[in-house]
Amino acid sequence: MSEQVVDRVEDESQPGANGGIVHWMEPRPLTVGPAGISAAAAGAFALGVATSIAVLALMHWLGPQRELPARPRRWT
Repeated sequence: MSEQVVDRVEDESQPGANGGIVHWMEPRPLTVGPAGISAAAAGAFALGVATSIAVLALMHWLGPQRELPARPRRWT
């Protein structure tokens, strides 16, 4: 039985019968249409806006405590 198995194994380094090598394990190339590109650009823009707002909020929250200047006594 083992002789039959060895006889049926093909050498995979050799090209196929039609001259091409079959690449069945290779991933397909990435294909993104106009809608996908637009969605990616809009998502990146929204992420940038959200990050900017978060940074500004943290700067305001963690910034130094600001006090109003004291009013002159003559106003009271």
